[in-house]
Amino acid sequence: MRLTRSLLLIVALLLPAVQAALLAIDYGAEFTKLSLVKPGLPFDVLLDRDSKRKISSVVSWKRDERVFGQEAKMAAVRFPDTNFPYVKHLLASESVSELPIFPQPPVVTEDGVLIFPHPKVPSYISPRPESHGEVWTPTALLAHQLAYFRGLAEESAEESVTQVVVTVPAVWTQAQRRAYRDALELQGLTCLAMIGEGTAVGLNYAMTRTFPNYDVETGEGEREIHVVYDSGALATLATVLSFYQTSYAPSPKSKMLINTTHIDVLGVASLDIGGIHLDLAVRDLITDKFIAKTGRTEVKDNARAIAKLTKEAIRVKSILSANQEAQISIESVFDDIDFRSSITRAELEKTMAPRKKEFLTPLRNALKAAGVSFNDVNSVILFGGNTRVPFVQSAVKSILPSEDLIAKNVNSDEAAVLGAAFYGAGLMRQFKMKNIEILERSVYDISIKDGEVVFPAGSKLGERKSLLFAPKDEIALEFTQAGEPISVATVLDIKDALANFTAPSPVVNVTLRLDARGLFSVANAALVSNETASAANGGVAGALKGLFGKKEETTEAADAAETDAGADADESATTAENKTETAPAKKPRVALKVREKAVGFKPLTKEEKRVTRERLASIATFESAMKARAEARNMLEGYLYRLQNLLSDDAENRAIHEFAKPSERKVLSKLVEETFEWLHDHAEEADVKTLLAKRTALETVESPIVVRFKESQTRGPAIDNFQQAMFAGRHFLVEATKNRTAALEAVANAPVDKPAAPPKFTEEELAEVKKILKDYETWMDGLMETQVQLEDDKTSDPVIFTAELDDRGKRLQAHVLKLEAKKAPRAPRPPRPSSSTSAAAEEETGKAEEKPVEDEKKDEKVEHDEL
Repeated sequence: MRLTRSLLLIVALLLPAVQAALLAIDYGAEFTKLSLVKPGLPFDVLLDRDSKRKISSVVSWKRDERVFGQEAKMAAVRFPDTNFPYVKHLLASESVSELPIFPQPPVVTEDGVLIFPHPKVPSYISPRPESHGEVWTPTALLAHQLAYFRGLAEESAEESVTQVVVTVPAVWTQAQRRAYRDALELQGLTCLAMIGEGTAVGLNYAMTRTFPNYDVETGEGEREIHVVYDSGALATLATVLSFYQTSYAPSPKSKMLINTTHIDVLGVASLDIGGIHLDLAVRDLITDKFIAKTGRTEVKDNARAIAKLTKEAIRVKSILSANQEAQISIESVFDDIDFRSSITRAELEKTMAPRKKEFLTPLRNALKAAGVSFNDVNSVILFGGNTRVPFVQSAVKSILPSEDLIAKNVNSDEAAVLGAAFYGAGLMRQFKMKNIEILERSVYDISIKDGEVVFPAGSKLGERKSLLFAPKDEIALEFTQAGEPISVATVLDIKDALANFTAPSPVVNVTLRLDARGLFSVANAALVSNETASAANGGVAGALKGLFGKKEETTEAADAAETDAGADADESATTAENKTETAPAKKPRVALKVREKAVGFKPLTKEEKRVTRERLASIATFESAMKARAEARNMLEGYLYRLQNLLSDDAENRAIHEFAKPSERKVLSKLVEETFEWLHDHAEEADVKTLLAKRTALETVESPIVVRFKESQTRGPAIDNFQQAMFAGRHFLVEATKNRTAALEAVANAPVDKPAAPPKFTEEELAEVKKILKDYETWMDGLMETQVQLEDDKTSDPVIFTAELDDRGKRLQAHVLKLEAKKAPRAPRPPRPSSSTSAAAEEETGKAEEKPVEDEKKDEKVEHDEL
């Protein structure tokens, strides 16, 4: 997956770490969707422990037990004071929501921190809260849920999961993004990416589609513009996206073009209105009907009654999405009063009619921010559970030039998490993904307080920019986002750096970063020479403006001010041929220390993080112990019921009756009965060690019976296998001995010039096999005589055991196979003839070839004539 140029650096740094499983999280106000990205696993939504694809975004306590998902949602009726839903809406908030959606509303402390009370805090939570049960911040409650999400992922991946890609509303501020990051860090999770929710839906939309070619620089070609209309539980968000394709050849001779799909975010807008407002409208209608029928107005002040009414309102709204009327039925609403009635869709739409325009505001504002009109839009993609409500759909249709623009071509619940998973897979080397380049932008201006805008709204995420300042003892910079303070950065040790700085015109270069997650920070600061900066800013005038007017530079200017010797060497390589130049020395640069502090909304301090982390750890430890205890108890109970069934007279499995001695059955029956009684009286407070000890005591009595039964089933085949191994060993010994004898005879009778190969096996090797066979035969004969006498008595302990038979047979087999695999030796080379033998041979040859004297004389005469 190809990402934007500014994002590539981050990806390059992260890639070595993205090797294990990765979790994609789409955390919604009411429901959360998860997707696990791991090679070898299907690319799909992760199910929770109730096999649900959507997980309720809530954490609750049922007395001392922490619960999540649907169980936590259902617990709101019985335990409203310890039910904590809709945490997302309160991240980085310093005020209490006006919506009556919290069974136990949060409070603002004297320090201005939003805290949820937790009445009767469980004793195992440590450190204990100091006053009136105020324990959990919204960030901490989110961390609780993240622990559950991580547990689901690790159960599925069967390994530790520490890396996540999350979706967030593109309109989130720095404080909200930091709060989410803090929650992840509290659970030891590393956030690799924060991708906009609308962008994630667009990415899912683009995964299986192609788009027209378009040139951004020239404007040639076409692009498609789609609007993601995301209406969730508490907010409605509209994201305008452009989709187009570019193609390029990887090399001049290449005939294949590489296509890249581009997704650019053109505009985003949001408003806090969603499905909850419809739920509350239905709840108010039901409450009014109840009061009209019973006259009990105090129902509005009863937390349990409100929880029941809310639960019924959610059910009724779902029915009204598909029907014109729904029946209301609530048992024991208040003071054992049952209530039954009905409600129509028309009643709901009449109640919500004044707020219809609010659902359209994000759509209008997003198009305005993008600079496009409805005539430019190819489709409006509906996403979010609230878009299934007819009232919302009719509102959207009323503003569009044609109803045909409404698109329902993505999963309205899962598109965002699947898009985030696709994005995460692009960060993993194990996956080869479709080339998609994403360009997200900031929604708000980021400025220096009382100064210039450094990252204007619409800036690309992943950018860096630099500021130049005249050196002084200390430089303090205050940054704001949309006018709200976000951080203060102080550049330190400038005076000491100046003392060691020899280059002319020193300036302080501060590099700012708006990373791909939308998080702003000061990347670094350094003391550099202003000569390079002067050229980049257009001479002396530009340099002076940079010094005293806080002139901002682009990323490229910052890079020019920090160019090293390697870049200069590349430039010098382009000089004229046969002209040697010395590469210029590295530009002087002294790194400076930067101290940065978040301001505005107060994030968790180090101490608060420590306390929260310890509390979360104490809960995890307690739950781990409870899980182990529950497993030990279940194992003991299951074991007891199994033994009870086996001991009964009408048991189908007669193993204990046939293989247990009467005394053993009596002892075991009594122990089972006593353990059942103990479990009934002490199961709730018994610890894991005691539960395991009770099981061990039962196993000690049952174990000899189990051994007799198992041996009776396996001993016969084991004896057959052992005897076959002995037969194979004897056969090998006989054949190997014959071969050895034949090989020795061949060696003895072979001519000197053609020696025979020696035997394959040595005398010692065959003697070892013979010894093993004899020892095993003696062992077997001695025990078999006794075992045969015990065959009719199943309650007697065996003398021959399957394990020993298998072990001896395997050892014999392995020894024989090792010898058989041994390479046969080659025949030795014939010996070379000695010097005396060679002389004799030459003499014999000379005699055979000797000529008569007359012939020799004739030869001499001929030679003389020739001469």
